[in-house]
Amino acid sequence: MPPLGATEKVLVSKDFLDTDHGQIGCETCHKGNPVDKTKAGAHKDFDAHPSINNPEGACGECHEDIVATAKNSLHATLSTFSTILKTRSSKDTWHEVDKGRVGHCFSCHTSCGGCHVSRPKFAKKGFIDGHNFKKRSDPLTQCTACHGSRIGNEYYGMRGQGDVHIAKHDMDCVACHDAQEMHAAAPEGLKGRYHLKEMVNCEDCHQDLKKGDVKEHKLHVGKVQCQVCHSQTYVNCYSCHTGTDSEGLRYFQNQKEVEDIKIGLKYDKEEPNNDAKYILVRHEPTDLEVFDYYIKDGFTNFDKVPTWKRTSPHNIQRKTWQTASCNNCHGNRDMFLSNDDLLDYEIKANAPVVVPDNKVPKARKKVKDLDIDTSKVRANLIVDAEWLHHNLGKKGVKILDARQVSLYKKGHIEGALSLNPLNSDLRSAGDDKQPLHIISHDELTEVFGEEYGLLVDDHIIVYDMDGRNAGYLCWMLEYAGAKNVSYLVGGMEGWHEAGYHVTDKEPDVKETVFKGKINNAIFADNKLVAKSLNDKNSVIVDTRVIHQAKGIVKHKLADRPGKIPGSINLPISAFYMDNGALKKPEELIWMLEQYGITPDKTIITSCNTGQFAGGVYPILRWLGFDKVKVHDSSWINWSKTN
Repeated sequence: MPPLGATEKVLVSKDFLDTDHGQIGCETCHKGNPVDKTKAGAHKDFDAHPSINNPEGACGECHEDIVATAKNSLHATLSTFSTILKTRSSKDTWHEVDKGRVGHCFSCHTSCGGCHVSRPKFAKKGFIDGHNFKKRSDPLTQCTACHGSRIGNEYYGMRGQGDVHIAKHDMDCVACHDAQEMHAAAPEGLKGRYHLKEMVNCEDCHQDLKKGDVKEHKLHVGKVQCQVCHSQTYVNCYSCHTGTDSEGLRYFQNQKEVEDIKIGLKYDKEEPNNDAKYILVRHEPTDLEVFDYYIKDGFTNFDKVPTWKRTSPHNIQRKTWQTASCNNCHGNRDMFLSNDDLLDYEIKANAPVVVPDNKVPKARKKVKDLDIDTSKVRANLIVDAEWLHHNLGKKGVKILDARQVSLYKKGHIEGALSLNPLNSDLRSAGDDKQPLHIISHDELTEVFGEEYGLLVDDHIIVYDMDGRNAGYLCWMLEYAGAKNVSYLVGGMEGWHEAGYHVTDKEPDVKETVFKGKINNAIFADNKLVAKSLNDKNSVIVDTRVIHQAKGIVKHKLADRPGKIPGSINLPISAFYMDNGALKKPEELIWMLEQYGITPDKTIITSCNTGQFAGGVYPILRWLGFDKVKVHDSSWINWSKTN
């Protein structure tokens, strides 16, 4: 979420005084004593969160009908958390389990103020516009400030391609989730959020699907949840643990996150507005020990609620890998939840969700071939943990860790040297005319040779946490003249999952002379980008997240928000999955074709600073693209000179 300064969080703007709310005395909502001249006296009994602590007395004075239901809405009460946790626990354990719920789950709740004037408490509070009240919630500073790790990341392209509703139609959260749903009172004992009768459905806008001209809709409506076909992969969280640290601060931590997509059976027969047999399911982070800090073995009835539950990813695309071919789902056992996807302790809980072999739709015999050309894929540009493990210590194999130095020091792959391309001397701060650009070729070769002992013929393996830094460093190395650079797929998490050891020992470096020749063929400046704007054989790919590419927010070093004319926005997260994993080449090539990004064209990647643009470079090269150039300094430079 966009950062707020300390003063900005509490500053009441002058124009607030001219609004309807500004005509009301502060004490009307916040209490206190406006007559008292002392700070302590004026703030006696002051209520900083009146819409939470006294909704009827604050908001309800004017908005009585809304508050009557909104005070019992899911945003205000999170009542379904209690329902589910009570179901998993028992009369004997619920009291202690509820302490965990209050301490760790209930911090997310909010009321009127958190949606209409400030950020919710969970999102570190602060006015979004100088105490001015907004009828529509702001999707960035309010909605996804809380709903960020899943919904916000999916919607704005911080995971995957982003959502077509914002990318092509500029729809904010309220466009679908309107006041009728947000203000609706949750009935006592509501089983889950999908049981709320005011809950939005795709069919509210996309009506008459059964009678439309799309054959697949006629076949699937009433059998398959819409998102099964139109969602991209999404994150699944595992094994959340809660507690307090040495200072008494509460924390929660997931054991791991996996980006995937899974189809399950509709397990909740009572759920309204959903007659689908097959639904998308997401693994939630609850496990048997989530509240062990409060009570051991508190979930005596753990098996009564699945841990793979219905989900509605906010990453909708009209065309997805599932829609590309019937047999990407039909006959594809991996797409459907099986017992192999379950942890030992959750098999019974998810029995109603698992799709048995005889319920996996059979492969279609008459399916048109996708005809995706993977013959140019350069397999050597990607290595996995197993390959690297077998080649550790071999002559000419050098390893660079592109993570933060602090993470490197906690543990790294044996023989790896720490080189974060962002927090190093590989980029110059520059000046107003040319900000934040890659250093000169002579300086690069000096760093790579004298400080890191690299030779141009070495096989250099680069890794990090999610691919962004590692990919950028791969480009820098090739720009400097390195001849054999590979990306470690899955990065550090993939190494850990393979069971290989790490070390905190830093290897010795023998100074060398890096005799690389500058590779200008993979470099683009503003002049080249401007020349390519009207070239039908060139494509400029904006790899930023959607809200930056659309000019909703801007980078702090840029003169203005916006995008390069004619550029195609495809966020870097469409190329890398979570934790640096990669999708199959044929899926990525197919995706690129949907945007008109094909190997016969010159591809210029751009972003804000050059980092994401460089990060995409090795993936395009791996997929067989020959003419790929990285726009150095990218938008922050373009915005100052064009």
